[in-house]
Parts: sequence; C-alpha cells; structure tokens
Amino acid sequence: MMEENYITFEDYNLFYRFLKKDKNPDSPVLIFLHDAWGCSEMWGDFPEKMADLFQLNALIYDRRGYGKSSPFAGKERTKTYLHEAANELIRVMDKLEIECAILYGHSDGASTALIAAGSHPERFQAIMVEGPHSFMEKEGRNTVRESRDRAKHNSLIPTLQKFHGEKAQELFRRWHTAWLSKEFDDWSLVPLLKNITCPVLAFRGENDPYDTLEQLNVLEREIKALLFTKIIPDAAHTPRKENKEETIKFVSNFSKKIKSGFDSSK
Repeated sequence: MMEENYITFEDYNLFYRFLKKDKNPDSPVLIFLHDAWGCSEMWGDFPEKMADLFQLNALIYDRRGYGKSSPFAGKERTKTYLHEAANELIRVMDKLEIECAILYGHSDGASTALIAAGSHPERFQAIMVEGPHSFMEKEGRNTVRESRDRAKHNSLIPTLQKFHGEKAQELFRRWHTAWLSKEFDDWSLVPLLKNITCPVLAFRGENDPYDTLEQLNVLEREIKALLFTKIIPDAAHTPRKENKEETIKFVSNFSKKIKSGFDSSK
C-alpha cells in the first residue's frame, strides 16, 4: 500500500510517498535520501524492493527544489547546505511522527545521511550510503565541471525536466556552482563521522568518476561504529542500477545482520 501526500512547513511543501509494509508502530522506518539530481520518482521500484527486503515501512520524499516539492528559496547554497538538508530530514521525521529510522542515501543523500547520523545519533538504527562523499576531491570537481560543460550540448537538462519541471535548470545550476566555488575548497564532514553510533553500510562503484576509494577509507578510519564497506564491480556512481545483483546482495547481507542484532559473525 502506498500513500502520496505533502508535508507543509511555514512557506513551502515537500512531496512524499509512504510505503506500508509493517504494522508494528515501534519498528524503524526506511527513509530514502535522493542525490543532487534526483527525486522520489527517480528511485523507481528500488524503495519497494528494499521495504520488502527489510519488511519495514518506507518513506521517499523530494527535498525542496526537487521533484514535486516547492521551488528553492532565493538564497544561494553555502557549505552548510547538506547540513540544512539533514535538519530538514529531522523536521520531516518529526512531522510524520517517525521516532527512529534506517536511512538509505545516494551521493548528496549519502552525505546527508552521514550528517544526520552524526548530529542526531539517537534517531537512527542504521544507515546505508551509496557513493558517499565526506570531503572535497579534485576528481569530483573535474567531473562536475565536465558535466556542466557537456550539459550545454547534450540532453541532460531536458531529461531532468521530465522529473523536476521548471526547477531542473536551477537545481543543476546550484549543483555545479556550489561544488566548483572557492567556498567549497575545504568542504568536509570528517569531524562529524566519529559521532556516528549506529551500524553503517557504505559502498561505491569501482568506476565512480565523482570521487576515489579514499572516500571509503576515511569512513573506515573515522567511524567507530560497526561498518561494512564494499567496492561494487562493474559500476560507476549508481551501483544499485549499474550492478543491481551485487548491490542487492550486499544490502541483503546487511539486513540480515540487522535482524540478527548486528552480529558481524553471522
């Protein structure tokens, strides 16, 4: 069963979908955090597959400026925009009376998940991060620059307009303007990582052009909680699409560890 609705804040609305799989009110809710170009519709049937796998209810929502949610506010992005997204997540959880969640975040959504788990550890039972970035790398900036330049001639913006409508051009502009700005030279989430207390599943595609293996290495050095990492072969920035079988297998093993009390020996 799926419910679609809007969360109303003071001056904007967020669109969300809620998948009902579990009748236990004390169970955590799976929450999906989309990437910098994404929205609830672009997840496809992946959230439902994950809800079936974990046997939990699932929430998928569009951040402000994306999908069916309200347009961005007028201000430009700063280095704290993903912290703002994490704060918005907590507000969403409070509005929907979700006390505890398991997060699945991709790219920007993965970084948001790391921030949320490090800032509000009591609210999360586990997090799963696909293509996470926690500090700036030149490789990522080069790819952002190349994506910006290619978008002048390819079909990216028209494709994004199918999901975001008139907001597509602005969300793309905000994305590349922020990550290529001098303000982001020293962008880092690393100091927050030590505050994460819940189990973490972290993975990236072996051919991800947006970062390097060091993004997983820093998680292994800084996160003191139970951590599982993996490089997904034959995949780039979206392993859940580019190597579905390997990704589902990795996540499925993690779900079993959750159900068995996070016993890493099982």
